[in-house]
Amino acid sequence: MVSRYPDAETDSEAFAMAGFTARTPIDIHNHRAAIERIGRLSDNIVGIGPIGIGLDGILAWVPVVGQIYSLAAGGFLLLEGFRARVPPIVLVQVALIILLRTGIDNGNFIPGVNIASSLIVDLFRGHRWAARMLTRAIDETLYLEGSWDPTSPAYLDALARIRRGKEKRRVVFLG
Repeated sequence: MVSRYPDAETDSEAFAMAGFTARTPIDIHNHRAAIERIGRLSDNIVGIGPIGIGLDGILAWVPVVGQIYSLAAGGFLLLEGFRARVPPIVLVQVALIILLRTGIDNGNFIPGVNIASSLIVDLFRGHRWAARMLTRAIDETLYLEGSWDPTSPAYLDALARIRRGKEKRRVVFLG
């Protein structure tokens, strides 16, 4: 099979060239900003101190709509995290948080439990928690432009800082 991207040396490079994953630091910045935006929109449109409510909490009071929004926002967070090349274990943790939040809201179908489940969703703030996990993973990653090159001066410098304990980051090449 002939690749649409003949300059790509690997399947992952072809995937990146197709626009599915970040290729530049600007892409990383844009994915991180989108993650923060959905976290704020979902769980902190109106905030008073540590307590806030967003679309997720408001829509939790409407059966089915709350679950649809939760899954859609969670899917968006996962997609943006994947595109920013967040480690797979973090993506799994985010997916579990979103599923837990959506599962809590399923109590709306049980008579007498619907008010309690909606109140719990208002306080849970799962999307905000998931967004913070993703942004933390992005912040703890050193993104280097270009294809993987073990002799790259930028890579050797980063590796030396990591070995000295000056930096605890994962290194990702954006090529």
